[in-house]
Amino acid sequence: MPLFFIRWLRHRCTRLSHIIRAALRGGSRPVLLALIFTLTGCSTLRLAYNSAPELTYYWLDSYVDFDKSQAAKVREQLQALHRWHRREELPQLAEMLRSAETLALQSPDGARLCLLYDSLLLRSQALAQQALPGAAAIIPSLTAEQLNRLAQAYEKSNRKMRDEWRIANNKGMNGPTLKSLERLDDLYGSLTVEQRAFFKARMAETGFDEHMYLQEHLSRQRSVLQTFARLNGADTATAQAALAELWALYYASADLQYRQHHAQVQVKTCQAFALLHAQTSAEQRKHMAKRLKDYEGELRALAPP
Repeated sequence: MPLFFIRWLRHRCTRLSHIIRAALRGGSRPVLLALIFTLTGCSTLRLAYNSAPELTYYWLDSYVDFDKSQAAKVREQLQALHRWHRREELPQLAEMLRSAETLALQSPDGARLCLLYDSLLLRSQALAQQALPGAAAIIPSLTAEQLNRLAQAYEKSNRKMRDEWRIANNKGMNGPTLKSLERLDDLYGSLTVEQRAFFKARMAETGFDEHMYLQEHLSRQRSVLQTFARLNGADTATAQAALAELWALYYASADLQYRQHHAQVQVKTCQAFALLHAQTSAEQRKHMAKRLKDYEGELRALAPP
């Protein structure tokens, strides 16, 4: 299945258990808003989903260290966002999983998988749009000290990403390929040595440029810090408009060259996953379909009646 889908399934039971325990101790680095809609397919999913507002609060707080007034507002906004997501988004995600189950037993081409990516991207955009008013009510209150803390957190995260990429490069692949292989093993049960080599070769043909990606990544972080600083003391309407423009950069870069590069890599990545899927056995496809069906069942159980 395509890279985007693997990313949504990335947090397995053991990681979520560690995240939940750490978060409740107050010293965690849980996943960002993805915890609101990430699928795990294990016994901890319901606990993770129901705890998402608090877990997300701990993640955000680890970046900026909210004061008492900010903390109350953030928690209120996250609870509202969680209620909306449970009501509006979980049923749609469950339907998408049902479609994915059917595809898992077939041999979809890259274009079909990219359509599934586009559908999932729309759900991500809907979540971001829903979160904007709440963010706009809080971000103007961030102090210079809090923004400096955020900048330091970005630097720490960037170092970790570079370290992970070095590990991947030492294994003869780029970072996205290594992460994808780890998730594919979970979805298919396991991949053969030949299938792993085949996938690595196809991913190497996508043209993914680590340097270009990193420069875009750093540019977005700078835009966040600059926008947040500019919004200090701004009214909610002004902040919401500025944040909408900022968030749009995460879906369409201001750099035309990067947008073209990203579009090309996306198409070829979908093709790489489709070509790998065509190489899988009936047993591997059944394993994937069952995993997806389990995820669907978990989401339907979490959604309101």
